[in-house]
Amino acid sequence: MNDSWYRASVPVASPRAQLAGALEADVCVVGAGFTGLSAALELAEAGRSVIVLEAEDVGWGCSGRNGGQINPGVACDHARVVRELGEADARRVWQLGLDGVDLLRDRVERHEIDCDLKWGILLVANKARQVPELHAWQQELAELGYDRLEFHDRAALQGLLRADYHAGVMDWGGGDLHPLKYAQGLARAAEQVGVRIFERSAVQAYQERGGRVEVQTAAGCVRAGHLLLAGNAYLGKLLPWYRKGFMPIGSYIGATRPLGDVAEQLIPSRAAVCDMNTLIDYYRLTPDNRLLFGGRASARDARPDALRQTMRQRMGLVFPQLAGEDFEYLWGGQVAMTMSKAPVFGRLGKRVLFTQGYSGQGVALAGLAGKLMAETVLGDARNFDLMARWRHLPVPPGTPLQTAIRALALLWYRLQDSRQ
Repeated sequence: MNDSWYRASVPVASPRAQLAGALEADVCVVGAGFTGLSAALELAEAGRSVIVLEAEDVGWGCSGRNGGQINPGVACDHARVVRELGEADARRVWQLGLDGVDLLRDRVERHEIDCDLKWGILLVANKARQVPELHAWQQELAELGYDRLEFHDRAALQGLLRADYHAGVMDWGGGDLHPLKYAQGLARAAEQVGVRIFERSAVQAYQERGGRVEVQTAAGCVRAGHLLLAGNAYLGKLLPWYRKGFMPIGSYIGATRPLGDVAEQLIPSRAAVCDMNTLIDYYRLTPDNRLLFGGRASARDARPDALRQTMRQRMGLVFPQLAGEDFEYLWGGQVAMTMSKAPVFGRLGKRVLFTQGYSGQGVALAGLAGKLMAETVLGDARNFDLMARWRHLPVPPGTPLQTAIRALALLWYRLQDSRQ
């Protein structure tokens, strides 16, 4: 299901060539999304030759379908990072998260990527019990030196968002963008510094041989000094099951018709919005005044008719005035969720690196992950190795078992969210 407003709102791109024959490069990257393109751009700017292999086309996966919301940091709370890595290194991880947002901002400006970037994202409390959690989160980040959060009580929040929440915090360090435009902009920037991107070139296998990595597709082969696996939830069998620290969770987004003046009445601030439930609703306005409304996590592919009904109901609960509205576009994809919500960084042998499991917070984090992989290839693995220290439970093999575990986890989350 990839009939997205994002695809409909950009010009049809000319297809890139499919890999054919044998090629050589310093680095081969699998996946033309935020992670892979970020790594490729960083490496090429450092003078390395890079080939990117994409099974579909640029931004086909989560990078071109996601909610477009930019959040600093990793998806799990800072206290959990402290428990895992210690206070000093947890602060380093927090700073890396801020660096990821700065990296995104810099690339948009430096490469003149037109991707509808704007700043400001609201985290809102669905229930009264979540308001103290909002205060605690703001205080925790203030102690880390982060001063971009503004608390708004129930009354003040109405000036920013005309929906029934108990309170909210505006984060001026976050924001939103058009993810497919950003992915395509990264690809153009990478190609301008010599990166070769091949589309419809799915990798079938790879192996280390003679101090190189040989990467096979149906019609060609790349021999490279390093291989970066940047396919996230779409790597398939390229990563051994015992190295997968995530489970793919279905997530879905709908786009209404252009709402005209009604849009300003819904979100006067035009900020992106995310609620505090575990199974979240998130939404924002587009430049042409559509409402993009996302959520509806599922353990397996949702039936289109049931999905549409559920998504309309959820949107109507947030904005009753839209109860009669339908979606002109409805699409979904796989989010790579880890148990801890922290990302997975790792190595396979001496020449293969991978990152994955951004847990719904990958717009800035994926670009950072690509940069850290590139730094490792260039000889500075300090930040990559810091992130790789996090211990992740392996995901059991077998689709039926995985589906059952995902379904049980989602049921638990729904029960948690239903508490008053």
